[in-house]
Amino acid sequence: MSRLNLNNLSSREREELAELIQVYATPRVVEEHWNAALAGVHENPVTFLSFHRGYLNNLETYLRAEGHPEWVPLPAWNPAEPIPAEFNIPDTGPGRLRNLDPRVSFSPEFDSHNLVNFQSEAELGEALIPRHNEVHARVGGIMSSVRNAPRAPIFWPFHSFIDDIWWEWERITVTVPSCVGMPYGKAKNLLGFSGLEIVTNNYKYLPVWALIKNQVPAPLTKAHLGTKVTLQL
Repeated sequence: MSRLNLNNLSSREREELAELIQVYATPRVVEEHWNAALAGVHENPVTFLSFHRGYLNNLETYLRAEGHPEWVPLPAWNPAEPIPAEFNIPDTGPGRLRNLDPRVSFSPEFDSHNLVNFQSEAELGEALIPRHNEVHARVGGIMSSVRNAPRAPIFWPFHSFIDDIWWEWERITVTVPSCVGMPYGKAKNLLGFSGLEIVTNNYKYLPVWALIKNQVPAPLTKAHLGTKVTLQL
């Protein structure tokens, strides 16, 4: 998914979006995040990704219903960049944001060309959680409170940024179906339709799945686009 960069919006646009988020983030919405945290969502790398995607989707559904489809998908805030002034909320009181320029980079580990290094959603989520936590801690104030962080409008574009990394990882990977017991031709076609390149009897590539005696063993669930699959006759 390609999201707008929050810092590239006009001041008026950011102000409007921040106001909409504040209206949406009712005590019930904030409590939903807290309950998920109590259930361990921030410790489980897969549910960390899936819960926050669903949480963002609920906000995006609200924005559409309120006549603001232009903010769907929700713009993303890259924490290597400063928090824009319009999202400095709250800016007073004990919960005020303490640091508007946390300078936490997700590069190069989470750049598109390096995402192929993560073999599963669990591995990706496990790597993202500590960096995510660092951003919350560096911004401080209400953002460092697991219970109240969604009350800060910047929470939402930050999680859009995290979700975009996951979307990009999904884009460059494919789900590989099981080919157990399939004849050669059918298995070859199925793997091909899954986006895998078929390389027959070409051993310059490491075999990932092999067809032995016209049967294919159960493959892994994910493979990177461009993976070379050798079908052995």
